[in-house]
Parts: sequence; structure tokens; C-alpha cells
Amino acid sequence: MRKKKSNIVLIGFMGCGKSSVGKRIAVNYNKKFIDTDSEIQCMCGMSVNDIFKKYGESYFRKLERNYCKLAALNSGYIIATGGGIIKDDNNIENLKLNGTIVYLRCSAEKIYRNIKNDNTRPLLNGADDKLALICSLLEEREPLYSKYSDFTIDISSMRLEESAWQVGRELRRFGFI
Repeated sequence: MRKKKSNIVLIGFMGCGKSSVGKRIAVNYNKKFIDTDSEIQCMCGMSVNDIFKKYGESYFRKLERNYCKLAALNSGYIIATGGGIIKDDNNIENLKLNGTIVYLRCSAEKIYRNIKNDNTRPLLNGADDKLALICSLLEEREPLYSKYSDFTIDISSMRLEESAWQVGRELRRFGFI
């Protein structure tokens, strides 16, 4: 019999809805919610954009790695991660210690609609063609999201409420909550 893990960790591309879906699931199942990017921002007293500008992506990834170690110590949380969390194996190893990893798969087109006017995404800022960059980054990251997840839910054609319901349904079905 497998040990039931206490945390639910949402991974997926930026702008797919991890935070929104995670907050809804937390309310629905009386769990606590944290967003790794928001927590890093609070710890540093600056936005992810400003961290990238001032210190660079590698520094942000180091902060992210350190925060994943802390997040893994929590119990009973829904954890929404940044889109690049999967770029470091250590992050997933730490999050899997006490977490079930759920990949929220989303089409590039929906992601683009969600974030086309959002200037808080450092990897997309200044891009001439945001959709093309989203497609390229998504193609690069998709194998990692799939590799690290315990299961995948394609939310491309779902609204927020439906996405949260579907994730909850699958978590109950497999005995994760």
C-alpha cells in the first residue's frame, strides 16, 4: 500500500491557471494554498520580474530551488508552482517527498489568451511574437511536465470551475484526497 501524500502540487506552463485552480481546490477541500512565485516575491520583497531584471534567471531559479525544499516540509497544502519549476530535477524530487504532482496541460492558444497583455512574465517580456515564444517554450517543457507528473489533466477547453472540479475528481478517484 502506498503512503498517502499530504500535498497536491500543480505544475504546468505559465498562465495555464495553476494559481486560480489551486485556490479553488483549496477552498473545495479545506486545504491551505501557497503559490511558489508569490512566496518567493514575499521573501525577497520584489516581484519575479524585478528579481529577473536585477539578478537574472539563474538567481531566481536558486531561490525557487530553496523554496521547494521548504514547501516540501508542509502538510495539507495545494501548491501552485511557477512554470519553470520542472527545469531543476531537485525541485520535483523535493516536492514529491510529500506531494502528488498534477500536470495541468493547456494549449498554447489558451495560454496566450490568458497572458497576452500580462507584463509580469519575465520570459515573455519584450517578445515580438509572444505566441511563437509560448509555443517554443511549451514544446521544450512538455516532456518534463509529463515525466514528472503523477497524472495529467488537459484543461485547454475548460473554465476555472470545471478545471478545479476535474482535478478534484481525479484526486479522489486515485485516493489522493
